[in-house]
Amino acid sequence: MLALACLAFSARASRKDEVTLIMVPRTEAMVRLGMDIANKYPSLFISYALGANGAVSLHGWTGSQWVNITPDDFVAGHFFKKAPDSALIVEKQKAPVPEKLVPPADWCLNVSKITTTQLRPLIHLAGQYFDFGYKDWKWFADRYKMEMDAINPEGLNVKWYNKRMADHFGEGNEQGASDLQYWVMVRQAVLAEPEVAPEADEAAPEAVEEEPGNPFTNEVPAAVVLGAPDAPEEQAVPNPEGEE
Repeated sequence: MLALACLAFSARASRKDEVTLIMVPRTEAMVRLGMDIANKYPSLFISYALGANGAVSLHGWTGSQWVNITPDDFVAGHFFKKAPDSALIVEKQKAPVPEKLVPPADWCLNVSKITTTQLRPLIHLAGQYFDFGYKDWKWFADRYKMEMDAINPEGLNVKWYNKRMADHFGEGNEQGASDLQYWVMVRQAVLAEPEVAPEADEAAPEAVEEEPGNPFTNEVPAAVVLGAPDAPEEQAVPNPEGEE
């Protein structure tokens, strides 16, 4: 059962070849983890805060500054240069995001959620989703001062020679299986049929060169660049110890 679930996380060969929309609650620990992941994978990174009466505040990271994104611009997809291939939403337990924060299917077909902000299972599930290599597993273990087998209990992408002798005689994987309670597949695209190659006499369309760099648009409608007096608390260096 666990093996089947793991296949769902890594349906594609590598998430380094696609853009992922990462959305996290606006807390220091969550923004720090989100930024750590976004620095390693092509990402649209957004922090969100939920207020009274359904109020929503969205801040997007351009790579150099935070900008405000209105809920209407989010729904319309006016905040990116390249649409994300998938979205990963982190929720606080018992505090699901409202439906208006789930990316619409017209610009993001694949949407998943992790429904906890506890760091150990969150890193574990995010690592499966992005298919962390050994170096990434080790980097996150060192960064957050956790044992490798705590955040990667399956030993994914860890060769035998990188394991301690005791790890070769471990007892099952109950911890890894229990973390799946926090995983929710909201929507997954059905793979399309392969396109038929054009006839020889048909001219192939010219390739469009994509812009490099951060996929946020440089012309965010109604965007507000956040200055020092308004800087969100997530820019401080947090203490990554457990849930906020």
